[in-house]
Amino acid sequence: MEFRSTARRISLYAFVLIGLYALLAVVTPYETVFFGLILGTAFSLLNLLTTYVQVKRVSNAVLGRTKFAFGTASRILTAVACILVTVNFPDFFNLAGAIIGLMSTYAIIMIEPIFHIKRLQ
Repeated sequence: MEFRSTARRISLYAFVLIGLYALLAVVTPYETVFFGLILGTAFSLLNLLTTYVQVKRVSNAVLGRTKFAFGTASRILTAVACILVTVNFPDFFNLAGAIIGLMSTYAIIMIEPIFHIKRLQ
């Protein structure tokens, strides 16, 4: 149950980041960088949701039979798909921005507990 609320919070932060990147793409002259960040963050969010489903499936499998899943392979394929889209459309997406965007939910996962230190004390 705790993981569900954490996944929701991180998804919310990722959506806020996507909105911020969209705003910066409109305001600044670096639209390809921010479009790459938006694309990478969206695929990163997809990877986070895949991880959430995988954790939920594993927790349900403790009681029953374990099923085969494409957890890591699907996340790698998602990242490869993001990079392929970026490489095929260089006029719209920046490769560095897409790579940084792919890591955004992982950065949020590492930074997010800092905001809850006061609650734990």
